[in-house]
Amino acid sequence: MLKKGKKLLRNEKNKILDKVFDFADQHTQDPMALSASLLVVAKSIYLDILGPEQTSEMFYAFAQDLENHEYKKETIH
Repeated sequence: MLKKGKKLLRNEKNKILDKVFDFADQHTQDPMALSASLLVVAKSIYLDILGPEQTSEMFYAFAQDLENHEYKKETIH
């Protein structure tokens, strides 16, 4: 029963992620504004659930992970 519950939870998370990507696909005119908005929402949720210290640690970990990523330079006007 526990495995089935975990599988259902994972499926629900995938459904949420699919909805977020669908939403992003509908708002392609300004991807930077969309990304910033999603970060603000994530920060608000983290603050409500984790508090300021753990939220700071989450964003720090996210930023550290970005250092190991290859980027294509874009010019933003």
